[in-house]
Amino acid sequence: MSGWSILFWLIISFLILYPLNRWISTRVQGVAFLLTGNPQVAMWFFWVIFLPGTFLHELSHWLTANLLGVRTVKFSLWPEIKKGGQLQMGAVQVEVGDPFRHSLIGVAPLLFGSLAVLLIGQGQLNLTAIGQAVVSGNLEAIWQAIIQTMVLPDVWVWLYLVFAISNAMLPSASDREAWRTVLLYLGLALVLAIGLGLNPSLPPDFQRLVLTGFAYLLSAFTITIAVDLIFMVFIFIFEILLGWLLGRQVQYNR
Repeated sequence: MSGWSILFWLIISFLILYPLNRWISTRVQGVAFLLTGNPQVAMWFFWVIFLPGTFLHELSHWLTANLLGVRTVKFSLWPEIKKGGQLQMGAVQVEVGDPFRHSLIGVAPLLFGSLAVLLIGQGQLNLTAIGQAVVSGNLEAIWQAIIQTMVLPDVWVWLYLVFAISNAMLPSASDREAWRTVLLYLGLALVLAIGLGLNPSLPPDFQRLVLTGFAYLLSAFTITIAVDLIFMVFIFIFEILLGWLLGRQVQYNR
């Protein structure tokens, strides 16, 4: 796969993750409300489900801030309802003024979460074999690889961890605050360099390093999408059955 192809599919897969995450977050809270009939209890149910991912999300903020020499004044895993009814699963408050370090701290959960998903997917779930079978286009090989994965010890534990981590790794609105400033600076620097005739180019070794990193990110995003789709099917079926048994349903805002 060429560098441009990897970058294209990386962007597409990243954009797909947000609507999947929104659907899962909404439906898990809906199922919790059907089970309990209490919004407060449903919130705690949701918090417990995604606690492993929330912990890694906030820990990655904290570790990155300390590595960059940024002081942290708060580390919380306690759920909190913010203005507008938005649920905040946890928080790390940092004292940083420059947008570059702020943006690095903000993107840390995505990188740490992707690494965790990649390690679990390739190390514990044998998803490399499934990927190779998909590339070969052999349906029998694909089915055999899936069966071999599903009979692995503790497979549902590892699938759950991928599910919990991947749905908590996306940068929040506060995490993305400094991105616009950094992208603006980088864009202005690139325009200035081209305007001065500097013709900026990256060394080949650095290009290969970046391309390898993009390829690993693409693998992590692909694993995340596949696992999310599996859980979405179960969540959807469970919600329908639960609504039928209890004789009620949740109305979602469009």
